[in-house]
Amino acid sequence: MSSQAKKIERKQEVDIKKSMTSKLNMFDRIPDKCDTCHAPFDKKSKEMAKTWFVVVKQAEKVVRLFCPECMSKAKKVVEDASNKHETEVIPESNEL
Repeated sequence: MSSQAKKIERKQEVDIKKSMTSKLNMFDRIPDKCDTCHAPFDKKSKEMAKTWFVVVKQAEKVVRLFCPECMSKAKKVVEDASNKHETEVIPESNEL
């Protein structure tokens, strides 16, 4: 392996480690309750870990947590708004 290839490989390893470190640091920021309804979240529960939703905004260093009920309500609202927008008929104006 050439020295150029080794340098590239080392840089990739460093980048991966930095990325993993930043993600692990964000893990500490997970709230103890749903951001919407404030239902408690047990960080040691495997069931909650599998069913709750975590939204991470790394640029702002914000971690939001949503229970399944709040997330399904939010998805329904977005879906309804999208459907309403698609079916809404805008009359054409012949006036200039």
